[in-house]
Amino acid sequence: MGDSPPSVLVIASDTIGERMAGSGIRYWNLARVIGAQQPVTLATPNDTTLDAPAGVTIAPYGAADASEDERGTSLATLIERHDVVVAQHLPYLYTDAAILNSRHLVVDLYAPWVLEKLEYARLDPQRGEPNRKDDVAILNRLLNLGDFFICASERQRDFWLGALAATGRLSLEHVSADPSLRTLVDVVGFGLPADPPQHTGAGLPDRFPAIGPDDPVVIWNGGLWNWLDPLTAIRAIAIVREQSPDVRLVFMGVRSPGAQVAEMGIVDEAMSLARQLGLIDQHVFFNDWVPYDQRQNWLLDASAAISLHVETAEARFAYRTRMLDTLWCGLPSIATGGDVLADLIRDTGIGEVVPASQPDTVAEAIVRVLDPARNAETRDQVRQLAVTYTWEQVTEPLLRYCIAPWRLGDRSEDERDRYLHELERQYTETAQYARHLEQVLDARKVPAPLTSRLRAVAARRLRSR
Repeated sequence: MGDSPPSVLVIASDTIGERMAGSGIRYWNLARVIGAQQPVTLATPNDTTLDAPAGVTIAPYGAADASEDERGTSLATLIERHDVVVAQHLPYLYTDAAILNSRHLVVDLYAPWVLEKLEYARLDPQRGEPNRKDDVAILNRLLNLGDFFICASERQRDFWLGALAATGRLSLEHVSADPSLRTLVDVVGFGLPADPPQHTGAGLPDRFPAIGPDDPVVIWNGGLWNWLDPLTAIRAIAIVREQSPDVRLVFMGVRSPGAQVAEMGIVDEAMSLARQLGLIDQHVFFNDWVPYDQRQNWLLDASAAISLHVETAEARFAYRTRMLDTLWCGLPSIATGGDVLADLIRDTGIGEVVPASQPDTVAEAIVRVLDPARNAETRDQVRQLAVTYTWEQVTEPLLRYCIAPWRLGDRSEDERDRYLHELERQYTETAQYARHLEQVLDARKVPAPLTSRLRAVAARRLRSR
């Protein structure tokens, strides 16, 4: 690295563009803040029309029709060209073990996806359980490979310290350097813009003419996932409507822009319930997704925010990233208890914390939060809190690592791990060959008997690995 600052590669796993979900927003801003202090490349899974921030080079690692093999190979090439890599996932099946071992690897654990995958498996065991098992294997490899780990909250940090202890990563070298072990895993939460929000375009009444300029609006900021609870919010609005006929509930985003995100069944359930209760398009409104640079136009038109979930292990360790924008826009919030943002709401008095799956209690909380006097007072409190959550502040541990990266102790890989890594790479290469052969056979319309023989040869080659 010499006298120049280390070069950093930030690998985004989700869409970067005008419409972004939480992961894309996080990686866009991590790259932006790192780029202010040293060279950084933002690797994106898609082409984007966004202009790169100062100090940032955008490098797409796959077009819309790119195969998994093409994406993995492209990422492996980018890793070879950088000193520090920040990512949620690493293309270790496509990257030489010696290259990975020579790079400083920051593993971002801000979204405990193994817990999300538990919910997928619970709701759809046939498809979800094999996927969950694969993800557990991937997570274990990441815990072995990383030099530094980041997560979104102190509660998550406790969770990941336990996982790292189980993989043998709590070493004497780390505890000698820092008894708190923040040299191994530290908190880099979700941030907010430093500048206050400003209306820059169309808002809620422009999108939904049935919403009047003075109607009290409760807004659900972020997506609808199967482990969340929009149904209780809808039932609560039906109750509140009886005493406040002008109350509205808006879901800002029910169709995730991320190509890798599966359609959620809860979306259809929520729409069906709103229709059954006679609320849809009058008191309850659904929107596909709001462009990232327009989100404040919707939030500034709202009176309060809401985020409800059912009681799960995922909720205990989740960090509802899009709820941070409600702080930025000064909105009081109603949230189900159990996660760290609900604790923040309760401890600072900036909203109401409610038990899971109780529409009557949620309705009462909505009425209290919408009270004009309390609403105005709470908004002032929220704005004061928001200034402590800027991206520049929350990323400080990551910025410190990127400018002077360290490696304390050995990664827990041994000779068997390295052998397995090379075996997996060979398997991947052979699988690529088999997929290519299938495409060629189909394209050239090879006769069936010859096709069967060629496929048998490919299968034997695969088994021989």
